[in-house]
Amino acid sequence: MGVHAQKGMRAWMVITLAVLLLALLLGGQALSDHVVPEASGGATVDAVGRAGFAYLSGFRTYIAAVLWNRLHPVMHLYYSGVGFRDMRYMVSTIGAVVMLDPQLIEPYYVGAWIVAANDQVAEGIALARKGTEANPRSGLLRVNYAEILEVWGNDLAAAHEQAAIAMDPDMEWRDGFEKHDSYAVIGSIMRLFGDEERVALVDAEIERINVELGDSLPPDPHDHDGDGVPDH
Repeated sequence: MGVHAQKGMRAWMVITLAVLLLALLLGGQALSDHVVPEASGGATVDAVGRAGFAYLSGFRTYIAAVLWNRLHPVMHLYYSGVGFRDMRYMVSTIGAVVMLDPQLIEPYYVGAWIVAANDQVAEGIALARKGTEANPRSGLLRVNYAEILEVWGNDLAAAHEQAAIAMDPDMEWRDGFEKHDSYAVIGSIMRLFGDEERVALVDAEIERINVELGDSLPPDPHDHDGDGVPDH
C-alpha cells in the first residue's frame, strides 16, 4: 500500500472513530432519558451538544493543524516574496482553521493582513480582534491587532491602546525572537503617538533581548508585503 493510501486510510479511521463516539454519546443520552422520563428534551439537546463538542475537540484541532501545516509552508516558501494581496486564495482555508481551532494563533495574524490587503479592511480588523478575544494573553496577536488598526484602520489612538496592552508583563511570547520583532512594532506605534515614556521602556526591552539572543537574532524581520516594515 502506498504512502498516500495509508494516510487516507488513517484519516478515514479517525473520522469513523469520531462518528462512533458521537453515536455512543447519543445512545447513552437516549437511554438516560428513558430511565428518567421527566428529563426535558431541551436539556438533552444541550447536554448532547456540550458533550459532543468536548468529545470532538481533539478531532477538530487535529484537522485544523493538518490544514494549517499544509498551508503555512506554501506561504513562507513559495509565496515568501508575494504580497498579501496575492494570497487571497488562502482565506477560505484560514477561515476553516480559525473555526476549528480558535486557539491556533498564526491564522489570525496572517488572515487579518490578507483580508485587509484585499479591500476588506473592516473584516481584517475584526479578524485581528477576534484573535485577541480567543487568545487574550497572546502578545503576538495583541501587537498584530495594534498594527492592523494603525496601518489599515488609520486609528492611531486605538493602535496605541492595544500596543500598551501588549506590553503587559502577563503577555505570553513563544520565544525571544517573536517578542523582539513585536516590540519593534510596539516602539514604532509609540513613537507615532508621541508616548516617549513607553518608547524608552520598549527600547530597553529590545536591548535586553539583543543581549540575551546575541548572534542568534536573525537579521531580517517578517515583511510579506515588501514595504520595509515588519508585518508581525
